[in-house]
Amino acid sequence: MPLQNDQLDASLSDCLREVLDPEIGLNVVDLGLVTRAQRSSEAVMVRLTLTSRACPLGEMVLAEVRKKIAQSYPEVTRMDIRLIWHPPWTPDRITDRGYELLGRTRTRTLT
Repeated sequence: MPLQNDQLDASLSDCLREVLDPEIGLNVVDLGLVTRAQRSSEAVMVRLTLTSRACPLGEMVLAEVRKKIAQSYPEVTRMDIRLIWHPPWTPDRITDRGYELLGRTRTRTLT
């Protein structure tokens, strides 16, 4: 389920690739956790999910996202960073690059 280009600001996505999921060890963008990442000169808005609602490390991931954004965009005066649960995360959200970083190949089904 690839995201539309207008949902992920390229520069912001690069910044968020520095945030790793602590259990899987893959960045949150290529793992498919970031559903929206947009910025203006004053604000950044990020929506992300986790692989499971039961993940005990969600607050740690959010804190790391906030930290990386603050470091990369010190001029930003507003950050709107939220966890969302719809749509739910599935392995289909992992990017091709994510599969490569995991040392795996995406399995595609024919319809």
